Amino acid sequence: MISYFVGGTLLTYVSSNILNTLVVGTLDTLYTSASFVKNGSNCNKIIEKVRTELAQMDITLKLELIKTLMDTYEKGDKGDKGDKGDKGDKGDKCNSSETPEKSIFTVIVTGLVELITRIKSAIDWIEFEIDKHIQKWFSGYRSINFEDKITELKQLITILDGRILLLMNLKKHI
Repeated sequence: MISYFVGGTLLTYVSSNILNTLVVGTLDTLYTSASFVKNGSNCNKIIEKVRTELAQMDITLKLELIKTLMDTYEKGDKGDKGDKGDKGDKGDKCNSSETPEKSIFTVIVTGLVELITRIKSAIDWIEFEIDKHIQKWFSGYRSINFEDKITELKQLITILDGRILLLMNLKKHI
């Protein structure tokens, strides 16, 4: 008789725990699903965060700075050619071959052009993916991930900053 009573109590305890776990799990899933349907995903917040990060990188100002530095170098370079041409043999020798400063400048400019192309490509890709995502049905409920591209873009911007400093230092010494 005692075994019957212990078995019944144990069965009641186990079944109530199983039932409790099922009910709590189901209610939690229903609540999470209902709040997701009501509020949507964080997609719009992520897109705004990405656009804010792009604005904080201040890429357009850096590109304008590079363009200005290259324009001032070219204007100064044209003036130098005229001066060197008046010096006779040395002027002809300098015009026929690149000076070390010019070859360094050429390498820096080539690297900058490649880097700027990669940066623009990354930005274009991000903008394309954002536009493509927004056009999808139920885009507010879909997830979107740009962490890898933003990390790559930040690395490229760091390299760009270093090359801008290198270009400015070269400009000072020329």
